[in-house]
Amino acid sequence: MSTSDPDAPPSDALSVRRHIRGSSLLLLGRMISLLINFVTQVLIVRYLSKNDFGAFAYAVSVVAMGSSLGLLGVHKAVIRYLPIYLERKDRAAIVGTIVLVLGSTLTLGIAFVALAFGLSGFLQESVVSNPRSVGLLLIMITLVPLQGFDSIFQGMCAVFASPRSIFIRRHILGPVLKLAAVITVLVTAGSVELLATGYLVAGIVGVAAYVLLLKRVFRSPVLPGREGALRLRIPFREIFAYSLPLVTTDVLFVLKTTVAIMVLESFRGTSEVAEFRAVLPVAALNLVILQSVKLLYTPFASRLFARQDTEAIHQLYSQTSAWIMVITFPVFAICVFLSGPITEALFGARYSDAAVLLTILAVGNYFNAALGVNLYTLNVFARVRFVAAVNGVVAAIAVALHFILIPSYGALGAAIATTTTVIVYNLLNQVGMVVGTGVGRFRGSHVRIYVAVVMVGTILLGVRMVTSSVWILLPLIVISSFGLLRWSRDLLAIADTFPELTRVPGLRLFLGGRRDGA
Repeated sequence: MSTSDPDAPPSDALSVRRHIRGSSLLLLGRMISLLINFVTQVLIVRYLSKNDFGAFAYAVSVVAMGSSLGLLGVHKAVIRYLPIYLERKDRAAIVGTIVLVLGSTLTLGIAFVALAFGLSGFLQESVVSNPRSVGLLLIMITLVPLQGFDSIFQGMCAVFASPRSIFIRRHILGPVLKLAAVITVLVTAGSVELLATGYLVAGIVGVAAYVLLLKRVFRSPVLPGREGALRLRIPFREIFAYSLPLVTTDVLFVLKTTVAIMVLESFRGTSEVAEFRAVLPVAALNLVILQSVKLLYTPFASRLFARQDTEAIHQLYSQTSAWIMVITFPVFAICVFLSGPITEALFGARYSDAAVLLTILAVGNYFNAALGVNLYTLNVFARVRFVAAVNGVVAAIAVALHFILIPSYGALGAAIATTTTVIVYNLLNQVGMVVGTGVGRFRGSHVRIYVAVVMVGTILLGVRMVTSSVWILLPLIVISSFGLLRWSRDLLAIADTFPELTRVPGLRLFLGGRRDGA
């Protein structure tokens, strides 16, 4: 089928290549933002005392909880339904959806701000061990609605704007603003309260940038039927019937991260919060590829769903999962087999005990990445009841594990509880996706990739049990990662997806030539 018609559905292989190529720019942006955020994190941890960093991390975590729950899952509805309405050329529903999600987010965001100020005395007297945690929370609580808007605007950009717009706003401007806040504190020898204020200012500027960007987008002929009178159809039932069950996903996310920090602060103090929170971003590097891909995956898969092209979605899922697993492997290997040197190099000897936490958390995050975008595939097929049921079961497991393990084992218990929750969650989602959608049944080529990853990881584990030398382990990780990529190059269709790479001297032999008709 010719691909010259922009409204014609692309072939399965071409759909995958377009998706992965579109995600590649976001991956580049993600790498840039990671570098900036990493520098920011290291500067904060090294500058603040353990107790001050623990208090700051507590405030950041509560704000993240509020912004996540305050969205009521509508940011997920945005990236599913807006592409479908766009495919149907339903302008009234597009505008109505935007009005609905922004209005609900603003209302709940204001409610969270009022609740934080109303309960501040109770929190300070009965919940936290360090009163400074509450003071920082009150400074940053306005970020709850701001971060909610940020999530919604990001989803709208994924649907209406180009990946370049997301690249600039999310991966350049946002991290630079936070780094500027940290540098200001360092230069002025400021307090942790000044840092919290700087983060609030960065949030305000970031949302303003999204508003200006989307204003320009909607002035262009991006919406269908612009020539007619403006009609407004608010799809209240559609949006909330889809999004409300998915709030359980946000609740589960809160239980995996924020609740761990809150329970740690209450039972073990801000010092152990600091250790756990310091290595979380390092372990999260295993999710970089997944997080970069998922932003475009859901709108892309939703349009294929609107065309009832399940086979194309299966190919998109399988290829995407394989890419995520192979490209993420070196990060996983470094976090697990070099956790000690990495932790001390980044945060200093006072955080050396956190190395084991990094190892445990990295295992869970890579397991999540390796299974790919199963949750987002379930969302595309609107299997919200199943998702809600799984979330409820896993949430109960998470709560039980946190309250059983953290009082006795502190940050170590928090890491074990978090990783166990992630593994159980992904296994249940994978089973539900295969049974309920027909997508994700592993075929021979992708099974071989999983087997190869397990074999390479086992070999590295054997070497690590013999020696802990960085000079031995690091070269082995690099060699094995390139070997894994070389072995799977045909299954990943690297040369077909990025044919320009085959023009680089030496890479054509490594990647394999481009197939005819690609």
